[in-house]
Amino acid sequence: MIARLLAIFFCFLCLATPALLAQGSFATDGCGTTERSPWLDKYQSGKIAPVPKSAETQYIPIHLTIVGEDGGSGYADPLTLIQSFLLLNQDFQNVNVQFYIDGDIEYLNSSIYFDHDFADGRDLLANFNRRNVFNNYVVGNPAGNCGYYSSAEDAIVLGVGCINGGDRTWSHEVGHFLGLPHTFYGWEGVGDLDEVDAFNKPAPATVQLGSRAVEVERVDGSNCEDAADGFCDTPPDYLPERWQCNGAGIFADSLLDPDSTRFAVRGENIMSYANDICVNKFSEEQITAMSTNLTGRTDLARDDIPEFRAARGEDLSLLSPANRAVAPYSDEVELKWNSVADADFYLVQLNISSNFNGSVFTSFFTSDTSAVIRDILTPNRRYYWRVRPLNRFDLNSTFSEVSQFRNGATTTATIDVALDAAISVAPNPATGGREVAITGTGVGTGELNYQLLDPSGRVLLQRSGIRVVGGNFRESIPTSTLASGIYFLRLTLDGKLVTRRIAVTP
Repeated sequence: MIARLLAIFFCFLCLATPALLAQGSFATDGCGTTERSPWLDKYQSGKIAPVPKSAETQYIPIHLTIVGEDGGSGYADPLTLIQSFLLLNQDFQNVNVQFYIDGDIEYLNSSIYFDHDFADGRDLLANFNRRNVFNNYVVGNPAGNCGYYSSAEDAIVLGVGCINGGDRTWSHEVGHFLGLPHTFYGWEGVGDLDEVDAFNKPAPATVQLGSRAVEVERVDGSNCEDAADGFCDTPPDYLPERWQCNGAGIFADSLLDPDSTRFAVRGENIMSYANDICVNKFSEEQITAMSTNLTGRTDLARDDIPEFRAARGEDLSLLSPANRAVAPYSDEVELKWNSVADADFYLVQLNISSNFNGSVFTSFFTSDTSAVIRDILTPNRRYYWRVRPLNRFDLNSTFSEVSQFRNGATTTATIDVALDAAISVAPNPATGGREVAITGTGVGTGELNYQLLDPSGRVLLQRSGIRVVGGNFRESIPTSTLASGIYFLRLTLDGKLVTRRIAVTP
């Protein structure tokens, strides 16, 4: 059975296609959206009746696909993803919405999708979106941006460098998903405020965004229902670039509206481009709009949420290697721990530092209670490891105690040349979900064991205790559920070792 792997998760060039809504990077420069949600037009014109936020918490399933390069590098740091996910849920507490991790989260090894343009981005979403969930992707470079919302595929893509425990990029993109525009809607087409000299003369009555003339919001609120984002409780905002608020939470320089009324832009709204330290909330009208939008998303409705609680790190014991033990091999170690009540998956960290400061040597999520680390270890080196159990509905947990081991000095498993020559693996690459056949001819007799591992050493498939008689055998590996990328076959027959590299393509 294929092991269940999880990675928890992670706009902003102006886009040339109406299918994509993008936001300015919360790490670098801002930009803007090029489209206003057609749903919002219907809602604000009265064709869709407002629905107040639910009195009970609504739980929304998120399916995450974490994209790395072909060789499995570049993945978002799992601990950073947890912190960002917790902040997302914190921001949506006042909306009475909480997101949870639905099922297994996929690792996808694909350099094309890891660093993609918008054409490949659409291909990514079209090929890997799952039904009846909110699809989120974390990639290395989403078309040169920090992230975007695709209205065509109804999913969001986040850049790995734009998520952390204090970054509101995720919340901002979810706002787009639920129908919200920027607070400065319309000004995206202006780009540079110096072009209209908005600091020294009145703003124009309208600004042009593509083919659409957008009315500029006035300070007295006389046109708040028709101008900009259409919400009267989000004050005028003409700032389409990233900006820093002052101690009072406002833009340091005041602007002039079309009536020559001078005003200060406030920076608390998540749908603005104020820096992350400034933003912290949605307005009440935005909350009602998102609640209404969510009501129409019947595919996301869940009425079967079980009782849950956070898993306890103190209930987890690190079983193997024993603390201060010496691992048998220099290039491989298997980590084992006990199953913890309320844990749906585990975050495993391995480091050369006992306090895990700086860059973690390797870090990943798995739903198993063991993991094989291979090909990244240094002989005769001390390593420290710990595991954090996680509940998919409540990620507020702690790590286990830290254990240490010393890697083997010189002993290593060696490839048996004769057995290697007698083994064939085909087709390789495997395309279109075809099974990979492992065939042995004239290999003698004995006990056959094999594993399929991903590039980080996590065991995806394992077979053991297979008796080979008559000198021949044939086994098969299903690939229909595997993401595109590179995998490793590790096979032993009576202690003789063979390894093979297997490629899986669409």
